[in-house]
Amino acid sequence: MGDKAGEDRGFTNLGNAYYSFGDIRKAIEYHNKHLRVANQLGDRAGERNACGNLGGVYVSLGDLEQAIAYHKKHLNIAKEVSDRGDRAGECCAYNNLGNVYQSLGDLQQAIEYHKKNLSICKQVGDRAGEGSAYGGLGNAYDSLGDFQQAIEYHRKVLSISKEVGSRAGEGEAYGNLGNAY
Repeated sequence: MGDKAGEDRGFTNLGNAYYSFGDIRKAIEYHNKHLRVANQLGDRAGERNACGNLGGVYVSLGDLEQAIAYHKKHLNIAKEVSDRGDRAGECCAYNNLGNVYQSLGDLQQAIEYHKKNLSICKQVGDRAGEGSAYGGLGNAYDSLGDFQQAIEYHRKVLSISKEVGSRAGEGEAYGNLGNAY
């Protein structure tokens, strides 16, 4: 196997395909292979992506502690890689960590991660990312029972969704607003 970079991409694709088919164990196997090859290549962005994929797979298994471990690895690598100008990986990791902590019921930690995500999205002008961060914040405040704060954030999601033309985002925002009211 002379083309390690091609092998790396192949493992990612296979991991994602197995995940889509619901074969979580195979997905983990291939995302771990991706992680090993990316590590061998010194491909930090590849390592970041593999860790993010593994975190997502472990969320689907309900193993939230393992998911947090991978999402934190994702975040650490993303911070390193973002020093070279790419902050998208950082946003994704903060968003994922916020969602996992919300699932665990640690709403203050979830809010902290969603606020970090929001801050970076604003810095880089990622309006869709801002909408996602506001949605995470709205959901966390809704879970806290702070419905006025939740409504404020969900209204921001609605506004941004309309601005960027995301009909799915609009629908989700309306649903979340209905829940908060």
